[in-house]
Amino acid sequence: MLYRLLVFLVLIAFLTISCKEKAKENNSSNIENASVTSLSGESLAKAYCASCHLFPEPKLLSKKTWKYGLLPQMAHRMGIYDDVTRQSLIESNAGGELVKRNNIFPEQPLVNDKEWQLIQDYYIESAPDSLKIESKKLKDKIRGLKVEVPDFHISPPMVTAIKFNADLNEVLVADTKADFSTINILDKNLHSINTLALPSPISHIDYKSDTIIATLMGSFTPSDNPSGSLVKIFKRPGDKEYKGFKTILRNLQRPVQSTFVDINEDNFEDIIVCEYGNHTGKLSLFVNSKNGQYEKRVLNSDPGSAAVEIKDINDDGLKDMVVLMSQGKERIDVYYNQGEGDFKVETLLEFPAVYGSVSFSMVDWNKDGHEDIIYVNGDNADYSRFPKPYHGLRIFLNDGDNNFQETFFQQQNGAYKAIIFDFDKDGDIDIALTSYFPDLVNSPKEGFVFMENISVNDVIQFDLKSFNKASSGRWLIMETTDLDQNNFPELLLGSFTGMEINGDIDRNTAKHFLQNSPTLLQLKFD
Repeated sequence: MLYRLLVFLVLIAFLTISCKEKAKENNSSNIENASVTSLSGESLAKAYCASCHLFPEPKLLSKKTWKYGLLPQMAHRMGIYDDVTRQSLIESNAGGELVKRNNIFPEQPLVNDKEWQLIQDYYIESAPDSLKIESKKLKDKIRGLKVEVPDFHISPPMVTAIKFNADLNEVLVADTKADFSTINILDKNLHSINTLALPSPISHIDYKSDTIIATLMGSFTPSDNPSGSLVKIFKRPGDKEYKGFKTILRNLQRPVQSTFVDINEDNFEDIIVCEYGNHTGKLSLFVNSKNGQYEKRVLNSDPGSAAVEIKDINDDGLKDMVVLMSQGKERIDVYYNQGEGDFKVETLLEFPAVYGSVSFSMVDWNKDGHEDIIYVNGDNADYSRFPKPYHGLRIFLNDGDNNFQETFFQQQNGAYKAIIFDFDKDGDIDIALTSYFPDLVNSPKEGFVFMENISVNDVIQFDLKSFNKASSGRWLIMETTDLDQNNFPELLLGSFTGMEINGDIDRNTAKHFLQNSPTLLQLKFD
């Protein structure tokens, strides 16, 4: 769900233009009518930061991180450029024009020097010296688990997407390099049978029979440039090999997921695209116009749309969209389908801007007939790269009216994706949880945690387990397969070794993963 995938190098956007406009509307009269000395740093911070998203409490980060990591970035969003020039923050392409148009980096300061100093003092003085994380012990043995390292290998491993083609019993594995990407087609034994080259990093793969559908980001690193696309890779009639690809959608802003669904129920398949972007972005619906062309509708113009699930969440017979938003205004929204292409939008859950939302799942956890939410947050490639006590997995139970209450939290450094299934076949739901940003220097086995369900009545509890080979790679991707066709899923982990590691002062840990990490790891449950 990657988005669940490739939420890399995230700029924590405390202040977007909409926040600034709302702050001006809601608070400018108060600020103008009061002297600087009558407003505290806390009041000023709340006036400018809490008008659009959850207020970022100082306790969420350490003093050092606020001072050297976040506050300098906040300054740029307030139109203060003491350390850089405004132009250096803006791309010299169409993405840069979008940033200018949205006034992401204001030409004039939004606060004066004294007000900005009060805001900085408030965060630095109120923040803790460090964040405390309770240690946890992982049991070494997972009952019934068989771990295999496939022969298939790419050096260094840079897996960005995996998709199981159930129609052909094949696995599609995307890998990226500096100037190109590949889709590797693997057979049921995970042996390579074909390799396809594409000119852009791949964030998401889908298929229709033997046609491969790939979402191309355009730019792997943060960018607002609309250079992403959606392509179909096909075989010509009578050919066994893939011969070319056709571009379906162009000019996408760093897309991370594409979902095919007949959302308006006209018997033609539409496409929902999460255009994650960077400072700008959008959630887009491409309505099939029945002649092979698509009409684009922007459903939301915020950056950070990361993942979509299609559910009839209000039981009215229409397909609704549940959407995870990250990149500052972190939340889960539902787009209630009103029919004929109209939607009513409501926010189900909202999270602090520093949470690093990555993925979510809709599942009826307590089997009461209502969809609950499993939420995973742990993106840590920003201006505060250290373990955080609020990273991990949360279970939000639905009260039946789509009001969600947090019922369980498991802290996990750098958590990235959860797959929910009764893996041990004991009648309750377990969780396989991967982390891309665990403590790789001191506790690399945190990269995969098996949460064995040991709940009693309404009290949710888990035994936390891992295995030795979990420390062998950096598991960005986890997907289910059924290559042995026994109607019971295997798990396939994909390693991405191309990022810095927190605490890796001499870079020996990073070098170890680059040189020794397997590309894939297959987990089978007996």
